[in-house]
Amino acid sequence: MNLHALRATARRVQRRLSAEHGFTMIVALGVMLVTSLLVAAVLVAVAGDTNTTRHDLDSKRAYSAARAGLNAFLYNLDQNPNYWGTCTNDVSGVTSVPGASTPVSYSFQPIYNSGYSATNCPTNAVAALIDPLTGSLRVKFTGYSGTTPQVSRTVVAAFRKRSPLDFLWYTVYETQDPVTNSACGEWYRQGADSSCAIVWANDVMNGPMYTQDQLKIGSGATPTFGRSKQDLIESEGPTLCTGSCGSANMKGTPIAPVPTSDQVAFPTSNAQLATDAQNHGQVYKGTTNITLNSDGTATVMVCPTASTCAAPTPNPVPLATYPIIAATNLSGCSGSYDPTNVTYSQNSSKYYYGPCGDIYVKGTYTTPLTISAGDNIVITGNLTTSLTGTATLGLVANQFVRVMHGIKSGSGCTSGVDDPNYTIDNPVIDAAILTLGHSFVVDNYNKGCHSNLDTLTVNGAIAQKYRGPVGTGSSTPTTGYSKNYGYDDRLHVLLPPYLFDIVTSAWQLSRETLCTPDPAAPLTPTAQNCGYTGT
Repeated sequence: MNLHALRATARRVQRRLSAEHGFTMIVALGVMLVTSLLVAAVLVAVAGDTNTTRHDLDSKRAYSAARAGLNAFLYNLDQNPNYWGTCTNDVSGVTSVPGASTPVSYSFQPIYNSGYSATNCPTNAVAALIDPLTGSLRVKFTGYSGTTPQVSRTVVAAFRKRSPLDFLWYTVYETQDPVTNSACGEWYRQGADSSCAIVWANDVMNGPMYTQDQLKIGSGATPTFGRSKQDLIESEGPTLCTGSCGSANMKGTPIAPVPTSDQVAFPTSNAQLATDAQNHGQVYKGTTNITLNSDGTATVMVCPTASTCAAPTPNPVPLATYPIIAATNLSGCSGSYDPTNVTYSQNSSKYYYGPCGDIYVKGTYTTPLTISAGDNIVITGNLTTSLTGTATLGLVANQFVRVMHGIKSGSGCTSGVDDPNYTIDNPVIDAAILTLGHSFVVDNYNKGCHSNLDTLTVNGAIAQKYRGPVGTGSSTPTTGYSKNYGYDDRLHVLLPPYLFDIVTSAWQLSRETLCTPDPAAPLTPTAQNCGYTGT
């Protein structure tokens, strides 16, 4: 190859090496690479957001499904208040929610009390399913949504019956008891005899109130009803007060008439409590003397007659083991009682006696307890507890719950003077009081002379068929006691043992808790792994 050809070849190589027409392709490939990476990143991000959105939506659907199961269960309770008692109705398989636009479903099962399960529940549904501390039925509802993965959400619902003990003051009739006036026994709202009137004077009622009747306010009186607007002052009558409420200080929220769906029924019998006491507590026959002790026991002496007193076994009674005590009537019990002419049958050992299922009680209690009498409960001394703990006391009498107030002859008073052996100075009663046939009353309320009234303090609730008098503060001389009544708000959530069993109102949702989705977390009454979200 000559020199000229070599130079031509070198020039062609030099021109090819210095050419730029391939550079654009390299840049284009680089841009495409970066763009592809960005698109991939966006796709990954969007896919992640889509999964998160789907999971969030499935979570909401699962919660709604759990609530659908809850509402279905409550509907069945409304149709049949004893629906839960079969035990089998409290457990379900996975059930599809009807009418849902996407496939969602629910299941439910009860929370059993310690020592119980589906196996032994049918032999004692009350002990297995009803929380003895709150009187509530607790059921776990789980909702499901989605397939891969399936999302579940669980709520625990507590169902409870609305009770007369949800109120500081509950009466069927606001008139006198027929025992004291045979003309009585009708509602004011139906034109009760004027001689039956018991009027509200300058009383202060620190809590919610309910009556099937109407309130009658004394002329010029200024009673206070409720502590705040949260306390409902309810009447089934056409108006809260007969005539008008006058100068009453209505701190609570008045409601009249109460809608039929919200009315609170009054129990008529404590026979079921005697059965509960037979199964879970102690039952005694005849007049029973009880002293409650601060160590969680009760000292008991049963005296059907003056000479046949006997201490039962065990004695003292461990109340944590036997949280309900009942006394039943023996043959020969007349059940007669005149609250204006009361004396007390007491033997030489200072025990009260008789064939009736009367219970004489006093003392300090530290564990939840229900006391049920076939006849009367007579309070012979202070009944107290810590109002910040979990101990509540139910006093349920088939006839009267009475505060002992004895009278003896004395100069200067035609009606006699207080007998210090049978009178409590400024009594304090921390209890939920329920009188099924008659009233909460002070014995000899119209007798005994005072320059100033002693005060009767009740921290709890008073539910009675007829309104019972505790004194004559408007007369001269004054007799009995003035009132200092305050509601124990614990009774909204802590019913005394087994009292739910005689409540005849409908079941209601009292509390709902949303549980964490950790399947390994314990779901027990003391460790539910749930966050409180309800009311």
